[in-house]
Amino acid sequence: MGQCWHLFPGSNTAAGFVGFFDNLRGRAGRTVILKGGPGVGKSTLMKAVGKRYERKGCAVGYYHCSGDPDSLDAVLVPEADFLILDGTAPHIVDPVLPGARDGILNLGVCLCEETLEEHAPEIEALGKEISACYARASRYLQAAKALRDDAAAVYSAALSPDDLSTLQKELVSLIPASYPGQDIHAFAQAITWKGVLQYLDALLTDPVYCLDVPWGFDVDALLRPVWEAAGRRGLARSAFHDPLDAGKIAHIHAGGAAFTTAVTEEGTVFSPPLNPAVLRRENSRLAFDRAACDLMRTQAVEALAQAKQRHDSLERFYIDAMDYPRLDEIKKEFMDSLP
Repeated sequence: MGQCWHLFPGSNTAAGFVGFFDNLRGRAGRTVILKGGPGVGKSTLMKAVGKRYERKGCAVGYYHCSGDPDSLDAVLVPEADFLILDGTAPHIVDPVLPGARDGILNLGVCLCEETLEEHAPEIEALGKEISACYARASRYLQAAKALRDDAAAVYSAALSPDDLSTLQKELVSLIPASYPGQDIHAFAQAITWKGVLQYLDALLTDPVYCLDVPWGFDVDALLRPVWEAAGRRGLARSAFHDPLDAGKIAHIHAGGAAFTTAVTEEGTVFSPPLNPAVLRRENSRLAFDRAACDLMRTQAVEALAQAKQRHDSLERFYIDAMDYPRLDEIKKEFMDSLP
């Protein structure tokens, strides 16, 4: 069986859904974009594709959906230079070079339109309710981000500019001078209806440098110089973005080394020298920020769970309208066409 890894191509963030599907597409020569409504079998087909290549001994990347982490948004097989992904909302993807490089597999042709038309009002209503749930989750996450930003301001005041610069330079000095390659963007963690889920195994490769920082510390301030230095040297680098604030980096691969806030037994640990007097003075403020942030995030997860419930109801209409014998024929023909 081939080696596999798991990540998220997108996440529900304080700014709404943010995805890196364009970056993912740039990592494969051939891309198949799946189209069709919810429940038509896109994720099931992608899982079958991944297992097929695993049995051939290929490394396979499984990219999970933050809306439903049990489902997939994409499967990447670097050895086969092949990517298959879900091109439906909220991450609508269309071919760049139709036929020449990108293809579309429309599973929606197996849907009975007459059956769906009978339930158009219910389908439309559920769609609006799902959008409202996601909008509510985003507002809660905006509040959570504001609280975490307030905590970050405390830690910024507790870390002198000289100490920050010294630690930044030390981390930059640890980047291996090897592994040229492309930039990769993804999420190793995502905010989902099941809570905050993570796939850190994808980034914990030797050597590992662990940043032991308190909740709310802006780790991007330490990792951004590492990212930029690796870019100037033309090294392969992967940014695993913060699921609450996608503009910030939570973990990095740079030139073959991992820089992460996940503290492991194998990793070398670095801790910023924070001024204890500042931390004591702001202790109650930090405690409030964290408790309130956790509450806002919990409310966001509840809103996402409500969106999932409504999505399951929506999916039922599409499942009932599927021509499954035709779907099985299309899937078999597609699987047989894979190298």
